[in-house]
Amino acid sequence: MNGPLDAAPASASDGPPPSAPGGGDTSRSCLEVTLRHISDAVIVSDGQGLVTLMNPLAEALTGWSGFEASGQRLAHVFPVVSDLTGEPLCLAPTRPDEAAPDWTPVQLIDRQGRRHAVSVRCADIPGTAGQAQPGVVLIVRGEAADRAPQRSTSSPQARYRALVENSPVGIFHFGTDLRITYSNKRLAEILGASPEAIQGFDLHTLDDMSILSILQGALGGQRGAYDGPFALPLSPEVHLLSIHVAPERDAAGQIYGGVGIVEDRAAFQSTDEQRRDAKERYVLSQRSANEGLWDWDPNTQLLYLSPRLLALLGLHSDTLKTTGAEWLKLIHPDDRKRYRADVIAHLRGQTEHFESEYRVADKHGNFHWVLARGLAHRGPDGRAVRIVGSISDITARKRAEEQLKAERDFSRGLIDSLPAPFFLFDQHGRLVLWNRFVSELTGLDDAQLQNAEAGSLVIAEQEAVLAHRIESALGTGEASVEVMLRRDRAEPVPFLVVGRRVLLDGKPHIVGVGTDLTERKFAEKAIKRLNLELERRVAERTSQLSAALNELESFSYSVSHDLRAPLRAIEGYSAILGSDYGDNLDDEAKELLRRVRAAVHRMGQLIDDLLTLSRVSRKALERRPVDLTTLALVICEELRQQDPARPVRVDIAPGLCVEGDPSLMRTVLENLLGNAWKFTGRVAMPEIRFEATRHAGVDAFVIRDNGAGFDMRYRDNLFRPFQRLHSDREFPGTGIGLATVARIVRRHGGEVWAEGEVGKGASLYFSIGQTPLQGSG
Repeated sequence: MNGPLDAAPASASDGPPPSAPGGGDTSRSCLEVTLRHISDAVIVSDGQGLVTLMNPLAEALTGWSGFEASGQRLAHVFPVVSDLTGEPLCLAPTRPDEAAPDWTPVQLIDRQGRRHAVSVRCADIPGTAGQAQPGVVLIVRGEAADRAPQRSTSSPQARYRALVENSPVGIFHFGTDLRITYSNKRLAEILGASPEAIQGFDLHTLDDMSILSILQGALGGQRGAYDGPFALPLSPEVHLLSIHVAPERDAAGQIYGGVGIVEDRAAFQSTDEQRRDAKERYVLSQRSANEGLWDWDPNTQLLYLSPRLLALLGLHSDTLKTTGAEWLKLIHPDDRKRYRADVIAHLRGQTEHFESEYRVADKHGNFHWVLARGLAHRGPDGRAVRIVGSISDITARKRAEEQLKAERDFSRGLIDSLPAPFFLFDQHGRLVLWNRFVSELTGLDDAQLQNAEAGSLVIAEQEAVLAHRIESALGTGEASVEVMLRRDRAEPVPFLVVGRRVLLDGKPHIVGVGTDLTERKFAEKAIKRLNLELERRVAERTSQLSAALNELESFSYSVSHDLRAPLRAIEGYSAILGSDYGDNLDDEAKELLRRVRAAVHRMGQLIDDLLTLSRVSRKALERRPVDLTTLALVICEELRQQDPARPVRVDIAPGLCVEGDPSLMRTVLENLLGNAWKFTGRVAMPEIRFEATRHAGVDAFVIRDNGAGFDMRYRDNLFRPFQRLHSDREFPGTGIGLATVARIVRRHGGEVWAEGEVGKGASLYFSIGQTPLQGSG
C-alpha cells in the first residue's frame, strides 16, 4: 500500500544546528559529531530524497555504511512496511510549522532482508526564504533500545523480589499493632486463603495464646517459635504448622514490627515433591523517548539548546540565556559540583566522552532528572573548542530506581530478619546470598561464606547427601534434607533445609530455608526412651497375663472336675431319697427335697455358664464371613421346638452378614435371642425383631422385643457377671449370658449397649468393629 507514513515526525530543529561562522565544512563537522553521540539512529537526505548522512546507529540498524548509502535513495536504504498490515509505506515528512506527533511503530527491512520493529519520526529540514527544500531528517528508535533501561532497573528488583516470593516457606511481616503488613504468596497457599484476605489481618483475633505470646515477644525484642496445630479464622481448616518470629528493627535499632516464617509441617511428610516455580517481575517506567540537542563553546561560554530540549523543560528561547553560567543556575545545587567535575574531566581529556546525571529545574521550579551525553571537538592543539551532545529526561527511571532501592532494602531487611537460616545457592552449589541468621549460627564472616561450597556448611558425612539434594532440586524443582550445620568452635546443630529452584538473571538457583530440629531431636530421643520403657512394661504385663491365664485354666479345670463331683453326688443322693423314701416324707419334706434338687441344677447351669465365659476369653478368633440371618433363623427354630406352644412373632431382616468368629457369633445370638424369647414370656402377643441399624453415628445390629423391659437407671448392670434386674421367680437365669455377649463383642473390636422401658420391651445393640455387611436378601 502506497501512502504517507503515519509516523511521529521530529521537529526540524532537532536536525543539524545552524552553521557556525567557520563555514559549511565546520557546520557539517559539528553535525557529524552531534549525530554520532545521539542515542537514536539518524538518516539525512537532500531535496531529491538521496541519502547524504547517516550516524553509526543508523548504519548498524540498516546494514548500510555511510559511504555506501551516500547518494542512494532513502526508500532504498530505509524500506519500511506497516506494523499492522505488512504493506510497504512511503515516508511523508512533517512540515516545520506542524506539531510533533508521537513515535509511530513500523517494520524496517535491513540490507540482509531481516525485519526490525522500530519507531520513526520524519521531518523536513527548514530552509531560508526562497531556498529550495534542503532535505529530510529521519530519526529511528529500535524497541530493544527502549527496553534496555527497563531491564537494567528491573533485574535487581526481580532478583530480590523473587527470593522472597519464591521462598518455599510462608513469610509475613506485622506491625506493632499486630496487623499483617506484608505476606508472600506461599503463606496464602499454606493457609488456603487469598493474599487480599491476609493483608491487614489482625493477629489479635487468634484464639491460641501460645501463638500470640511469641508474636508479642517479638515486639519486645525476643525471638520465638511455635510448632503445632493452627486454625486461622480466614480458613476453616486446621493446619499443622511451624512458626518462627523475630523482631524487626530500623537503622537506629528501634523495633518497628516483626517478621515470621511459616512452614507446612504436613508437607515434609509427603512423598510427592511438589513442583512449584513461581516468578514475579516489576514493570518500571519506560525510558523517555524525548531527547534534545545541545552545543557548548567553552571559550565563549555560549550554549545552544535545541527547541526540543527547551520544550522538555517547559522553557522558551526568549526566556533563557544560552550561556553555560545560566544553565548552571538551573542545575540543582547538590548536583552542580559533580556536574562541573564531569565537564572539567572531559575538557582535560580524562574521559573519552562526557556523561553526567543531574537535576535541572523547569520554568515552574520543579526539578527533572536528566542524562547528558556529549563529545568534545578538539583543535590541533588538543584543546576542546566545542562540546556537542544530547540530553534525555530520565526522571521516570530515577523514580523507578528509588522505588527499586526502597523495595530492595525492604526485601533484604526482610530476609535478614528471618528467624531461620536463609540460603541462596547457584547452579554449581556455591553460596551466593545468606541472611544474618546464617552468619550468627555458623560464626563465619562474609568473606568465609561468599561462594562457599554447600558441602562445607555441613558435617563431612553429609556433604555428598547435600550435594545430591541440591542436584535433585535443580532437576525436580524442590527437595528437602536433614543435615547437621557446622558451627565455628561449637557443636553442629540439626536442621531441616527445604530448597526450591528459582530463576535469577536467567540462571537456575536454589533458595533454601532451614528449620531447627534440636528440640525435635530431643523429643525423638525421649520418645525412644519411652518406647523402650513401654515395651518393657508390656513384656512384664504379658508375662503376668500369661500367668493369670494359666491360673484361669487351672481354675476352669477345677470347676469342671472338682466342683461337679460333689454336685453329682448331691443330685444322685437326692434322687434316691425321693424315689426310695418319698412315700415316707410329708409334703414339707418333699418341697425341701425339690428345692435341693433345683439348687443343684442351678449350680450346674452356673458352672456351665462360667466355663463358657472362660472359653470365650481364651478362644482364638477365626474371622470369616458369617451369615447372621441364617444363624438367627436356626436359633429361633430351636427355641420354638423347646416351647412349641408359644405364638411368638419373629421378624429377621434378610442379608445380615459380618466378619467374625462363627462359633462366638452363635453364642452372641443364642444369648440375645434367648433373652428376648424368655422376657416376652408374659406378653400376650410377643414380638422379636433382628435387623441392622445406625445408632448415634455407629453402624450396628439390634434385637428388639416387646417383653418385660428394664429400668434404664440400671442399664450399666446388664453386662456385668451375676447382675440381674429380675428375680428367678419372674425369669430364671444366672446373670452370665449378657456378660458373655459383651466379652465376645469387645474381642471383635465392637461395643454392646441396651435401651428399654419397664413393661414396653428392650432393644439390645451390638457392633463388630466394622460396617455391617447387608445384602438385599
